[in-house]
Amino acid sequence: MPPKQLHLIRHAQGFHNLSVEAHNLPDPLLTPFGEQQCKELSASILDIQSLGCIVASASRRTLYTALVTFAPLLATKPNLNIIALPELQETSDMPCDTGSSVEALNIEFANKPVDLSHVHDGWNNKCSGPFEGRVDLVRKRCRKARQFLQRIEEENVAVVSHGGLLHFLTDDWTGAREGCGTGWSNTELRTYAFDMSTDTNIANATIHETETSLIRRKHTLKPLSNCEQIQLGAVAQRSWAEDGYITWADAPDATEATIQDELSEDDDYDRDGKAMDSGVCVSPASFCEPDKDDAKAITELLSCPAQLAV
Repeated sequence: MPPKQLHLIRHAQGFHNLSVEAHNLPDPLLTPFGEQQCKELSASILDIQSLGCIVASASRRTLYTALVTFAPLLATKPNLNIIALPELQETSDMPCDTGSSVEALNIEFANKPVDLSHVHDGWNNKCSGPFEGRVDLVRKRCRKARQFLQRIEEENVAVVSHGGLLHFLTDDWTGAREGCGTGWSNTELRTYAFDMSTDTNIANATIHETETSLIRRKHTLKPLSNCEQIQLGAVAQRSWAEDGYITWADAPDATEATIQDELSEDDDYDRDGKAMDSGVCVSPASFCEPDKDDAKAITELLSCPAQLAV
């Protein structure tokens, strides 16, 4: 069985968050205020000792967010290490979103409870390969990240990642254009659970925010439908592409194309989206089948410059 709860957290304030010019800082550290944010988050997690696993992006700011936030837990569980997962790194190829070399990370975190066994040479190549900022590739690695998390046997898992990536990881685009490339605040925590209702959702490792988490952050926030999320995601992704946070694939229907690529290019799936040797059929169309009005709305949203302005 997958974990019962995923506690997703955006990293604390880094020096790159101080200004647009600071985006040129390579793999930045946390600011003193960011470290204080971590301590405040730690104090707010009443059941912190119930966490059995911590996973974080291999970027320095996410690893230090995890180290400072979960210091009380790590102190009582000497065998617990933070798992650094490259798939959770941020989307863009800006210096601030490009990680350090494996050698540098091994030196910096040598005496800290961080597991770097999943971080290999090339993980910080954001210009080509699987970690390039193309929408289809970001979606694909987010799916792999969810599948990795789905295989964890602990009931409660903490995951520290980045503002832009968390929208792709959750497929939740609410507030995506409210901030600078994200709707997540620094050290914001939202809780998700795996959707085990269908074979399609299990294969995709789909997650949904829990009702308690929704109430905690938005009181009476009404979750968007799948098609509404696709429409909002398309608008946000177009806007982020203009700002350089991702690369938009010029396809007739980019949203559907990325889902199809995500399935057909995965080693575990054939060209028809069927899971090999599992008997599970994952049809790309099953993610969302918008009617003509929905399709028209998506087209209008993508072609309206006023709605794409930040």
